[in-house]
Amino acid sequence: MKGKRAELRATYVAAALFAGVYIALDLNKLYALRYGADLGTYLQTLVNLRHGSSWNYGEWRPHFAVHDSWVLSALMPIVALVPRAETLIVVQVLAVAGAAVALAHFARELGIGARGANVVAIAYLLTPSAQGLAYDNFSENVFVPLLAFGAALSARRRNFWLTLLVAQGLLGLKEDQIFFVLWFGIACAVWWDRRLGIALGALAVCNGLGFWLAERSVASAPSLPRYGLAIYDPGGKMTMLFLLSAPFAFAPIAVGRWLLLGIPLLAEIVFMRPWNYEASRVGSHYTACLLAAAAIAATFGVRRFAGFARAMPACAAVVMLLIFNDTVVRPGRWPYIVDWNAYSRATALRDGGGAALLQRRDEGTWAVAAANPNVRLDPHPDPLLRPCPAYDTNARAFFQSLVAHAPPRLCGGVPVSR
Repeated sequence: MKGKRAELRATYVAAALFAGVYIALDLNKLYALRYGADLGTYLQTLVNLRHGSSWNYGEWRPHFAVHDSWVLSALMPIVALVPRAETLIVVQVLAVAGAAVALAHFARELGIGARGANVVAIAYLLTPSAQGLAYDNFSENVFVPLLAFGAALSARRRNFWLTLLVAQGLLGLKEDQIFFVLWFGIACAVWWDRRLGIALGALAVCNGLGFWLAERSVASAPSLPRYGLAIYDPGGKMTMLFLLSAPFAFAPIAVGRWLLLGIPLLAEIVFMRPWNYEASRVGSHYTACLLAAAAIAATFGVRRFAGFARAMPACAAVVMLLIFNDTVVRPGRWPYIVDWNAYSRATALRDGGGAALLQRRDEGTWAVAAANPNVRLDPHPDPLLRPCPAYDTNARAFFQSLVAHAPPRLCGGVPVSR
């Protein structure tokens, strides 16, 4: 075991650097009040779970009636110790970073050399998808790559019970995973390990029935998008596929017909409406399953043609820095400028214990203050909601803010002219 860790030292170092960078950037985003409602929603859900309820005032109903996300209850003890949005941010980034380690071990298990395994894992960390997942709102899906790589690794090692245990973690993240695990369980039974595949399929069916019965018992329904056969923005969907595979030097293509196993994962994005995400949201939690599938396919591609590994560092760097990255890690972008007075008002709501109703324009405040279970987020449209620029591109203003010379006008941490 020590030998493998030494071989994969580059992956461990890269994962630690990734975690350090994105924890810092995410905290900057939090303090600038730029997080959306989801972070507060999950925070308040976990705070209330201490009293046995998944109710939150972001969704205005129990979260476990919205999604089959009961595995998140494992985070309750951590949030009970430190009931702050920062806790979920750290967990989120560590989950995305830790997945790289599992991916590297999976690559080694396939027989890929240490260098190739390190390269695949680091390419995963450099993808706009992984970085967007670490920089976006908290979601159950931040755990998808870690659990998917862990399931693939344990299955490859023929560890029957550990594979089922990790798969059960996936099944408890969100109802989407029930269909995906069932699909890959069937594929496993047909082409690789009949016993394991049948067990995975049975586990998925049991979870699906359990969730359906639980929803019926409380007369609720999960929050599901609608689907249609028309493809919205086909060019954007092609761009999304390009951005998923290009950091891996298009190694996933080398698996050939096995790419067809990814059709259900792709179909969920392609035919979904009205929540269609353009290519700029390739780091959205919606693409977490596709990211995991692309990374696993890339490892098989490298096993088949080792030359892919030589091209990955350059391809990943170009995609991250020059083509698209939905985070601040891109030339010309800078961290947000924090209005500490505004942040102090948010923490006062969080720590005061009193009741408050926040408007949609104050989602960033909600993300901070939701640790107070009496703080609510108004579900109605906000006529005064004003969109702010997505990124801070004013380097001079950012560096001046570091020495207590903040611009006179800010919009969500971005300096704006009068």
